[in-house]
Amino acid sequence: MRRNPRRAYDEQGREIAPPTVGDARAEGETTAAVTCHSCRRHVIITTDRFPAWLPFPDIALRLRCSGCGSRDVSVMKDIQAHYAHAHAETGWRM
Repeated sequence: MRRNPRRAYDEQGREIAPPTVGDARAEGETTAAVTCHSCRRHVIITTDRFPAWLPFPDIALRLRCSGCGSRDVSVMKDIQAHYAHAHAETGWRM
């Protein structure tokens, strides 16, 4: 069986389902941080245009860098928005 390099696997080799865009929205996260590996451009995008069923890591497969045109981009949770959300709910500061 061929393993998908974009997925995580448990000790038995079973694929661990990645969080979806809908899961992130349910947690109050509506943005994502995108980094281009070619030109090092870093931007924050809204996830509103992506369907809820889309696995969060697969957002990168639908993007192209607006600076250099490269498709070699990575996507991760917008940590600044995550911390702001946590502070608003709990008063916790980083």
